[in-house]
Order: sequence, then structure tokens, then C-alpha cells
Amino acid sequence: MSARDDEGPQHAGGGGQGDERDDVEPDDAERRATEKFVSDLLARGEAVFEGEEPTPRTTHVIERADDGRLLVRRLRFRS
Repeated sequence: MSARDDEGPQHAGGGGQGDERDDVEPDDAERRATEKFVSDLLARGEAVFEGEEPTPRTTHVIERADDGRLLVRRLRFRS
């Protein structure tokens, strides 16, 4: 999971802080985990793609990096 609170954006499904694999292509399992995480957020209505209007239920914004990776940014916590 990724957030842009104080840490900046991170790729979804990654190891978070201290992840030294940023320059390595994500393996198949990591890619599938990322896609599942994003898919679940979208299915629950908790995420929108960058540029779309967030709804009251939206907690995350999904961006696509230049290299094609999906970045998930926390918009707010659900109340």
C-alpha cells in the first residue's frame, strides 16, 4: 500500500520504505498483487484514477508512472 502523506508516492504492492528494488522490474507475483489491490479498491469505490472526480467514498487516487507502474496515493482516511 502506498501513501503520499509524508513519504511521497510509492508503487502499489511494493515493500514501502527502505525498498531497494526500485530499479528492478517487478516480478510476476508483485505485479499480480498490485493489480489485485488496485482492482479491489476500484470495486469497493474507494479509488479513482488521477483526473477523475473523487466521490465521498474515495480514499485513494491511482496514477500511472512513466514506466507503467501503478502508483496509489492516499487521498484521505475513511470516516
